[in-house]
Formats: sequence, C-alpha cells, structure tokens
Amino acid sequence: MSFRLVLFDVDGTLLRAGGAGRWAMARAIEQVFGLPDADPFTHPVRFEGNTDPGILAEIAHNAAIPQEELRRRAAEIQQAFLGHLEARLRAAPAPQALPGVMDLLDRLAPVSIAGVGLLTGNVRAGAMLKLASVALDRYFTLGGFGEDAPDRAGIGMVARQRFQESLHRGIEPQEVFAIGDSAEDIRAAKTNGFRSISVGTGWTDPDLLRSLEPDLFVDDLSDYGSLMQFIFGSKG
Repeated sequence: MSFRLVLFDVDGTLLRAGGAGRWAMARAIEQVFGLPDADPFTHPVRFEGNTDPGILAEIAHNAAIPQEELRRRAAEIQQAFLGHLEARLRAAPAPQALPGVMDLLDRLAPVSIAGVGLLTGNVRAGAMLKLASVALDRYFTLGGFGEDAPDRAGIGMVARQRFQESLHRGIEPQEVFAIGDSAEDIRAAKTNGFRSISVGTGWTDPDLLRSLEPDLFVDDLSDYGSLMQFIFGSKG
C-alpha cells in the first residue's frame, strides 16, 4: 500500500472556536488603527474557505484602510490579533473539537504509512492556538497555512512540498487526502489532484458541497471506520 498524506482544515472541520477568530480580527484592527468599532467592517466578510491575510485585506478595504498601510503594519496587526485570539479562546463560549475528530486522529497517528498535517487559511500561530485550546495541537507539526499562499490551492501545494522535504520522499497528488468543510477546500483539492473529503460540520450548505462532487462527503468525522477504509482502501 502506498503512502497516505491526510491534510485537515481547522475551523468547521476539526473544531469550532465560537467566533474567536472574527472577534480577534476586529479587535486587532481597532487597536492598531484606532477605530472605535470594527465589527461592521467584519460582518460582510466571508470567513469560511478564506485565509487570514485575505480576510484582513477585506476588512481593511471595508474600513477604508489603504492596503499599503496594511502591509506596513502587518507584523503589528498579527501580534495584536494573536494576543486577542489567545484571550478569547480562554473565554466562553469554549472552543469544541468536532464529532469524531479525536478518534480519527488517534487512529491515524500510529499508522506508519500515513502523515497527518494541516491545510488551513489560518496563519500558523493562530492555527496552533486554536488547536491547543481543544488539545489537538499534539497531532500536528507540518502543513500549509494562510501566510504561505493567497488561496487554498497554493496552500495545499506548500503543505505537500513540506511533507516531501520532511520525509525525503515524493508524495504523488493522488496520495494526498484533503479534509475540509468549505467549497474552497474541495476546489483546492481538485486543483492539486488531491482526493477530497468534504465534511458537513462547517457553515456551507451540505447540498452545495455535494454538488461540487468531492470524492467523499460525510456529515461529520465520527464514522472513522468508513473514513479509514476510504483513505487506505483507495488506489494510490
């Protein structure tokens, strides 16, 4: 059996953070740019399937903040965002791991011919804060993140490359299984030639996800037997 690389999205796939990311992004914009209330500028922005830098650029556009100023203060904004995110994750409502996630990761972890990583629009530091809030950070060391590319397809390419470099071996696209809850997760997998597993625990209408014809659609990740069969029973 050939190697399998399983890449997970974070929000809506592994966990729900109770809107902590949106809240922290708004507070960071207020702090850095002195706005009294950034919430109206975040409400029109679609977060699912987006990247943290892309979300930030849209919020800044809505708030009439020049993109040049956004780039100039990028490090300051990220520091503020991460500080607010960490504080929010400790407050109610508490983040929750989604059904089946822990069991599936426990079963993948000891498999010698499998690698487990992330394919997420979160910046790396933000992703790890969210995962740590539900004790999932120990499963993940590598992946592709929001700062790596402007879209999910590019992030997936980076994730695959990082695993190839870490493992000192090639990984064929059809050996990669991308698990996510958004339409962009499916499109990114198809663009890269990955196998797509779409899960209905996020914010996207399941009928829309099914219409995009992922390789597998599941309501949640609790049926680990079927998932393991699909991942390891598919021809690489």
